[in-house]
Amino acid sequence: MNLSDVDIGDEPLELGQKNVSFPQISDEMLASLALGAEDELIIASRHGLSMEKYAELSAQPWFQLQVEVKRSEFAKNGVTFKAKSAWMAAELLDQVYVMAASSETSLNQKHEVLKTMIKASGLEPKEEKFQSTGPTFSVFIDLGDKSVSIGNQQTLVPVTLDVPTKEIKE
Repeated sequence: MNLSDVDIGDEPLELGQKNVSFPQISDEMLASLALGAEDELIIASRHGLSMEKYAELSAQPWFQLQVEVKRSEFAKNGVTFKAKSAWMAAELLDQVYVMAASSETSLNQKHEVLKTMIKASGLEPKEEKFQSTGPTFSVFIDLGDKSVSIGNQQTLVPVTLDVPTKEIKE
């Protein structure tokens, strides 16, 4: 083979450094790319990569594989669905508010929208549950015609009142 037989094109030669090792890519960047909620270049710039560096990185098969693995993991665990649902709900929230605030909307409809928004935002009052702290005890004393129960458990004891009835005369 003669040197004059080698075909060299007119385009510039690539003298840049070729990646032989895997650069460190954060889990956050992989997750953002796999989720697909933002443009890839915005994600890359947020993580300190120029457009050129990201173009070079995104062409690497190992990088494409990592993104696809994360994407399938998200799909399997429902992360993608939840993220898209949250995004869609946020987009619709402004429209729902404008419709609910309209003077043509009935009070009942406004109330339903308010209840839904309170529930979605987690602002519903929580039921307080009694939690005992420590051992429980109860003492039951039988006094013949009466009985007494003492303890540290919160129980509702029905009360029966024996009151003589009186007839009211008109």
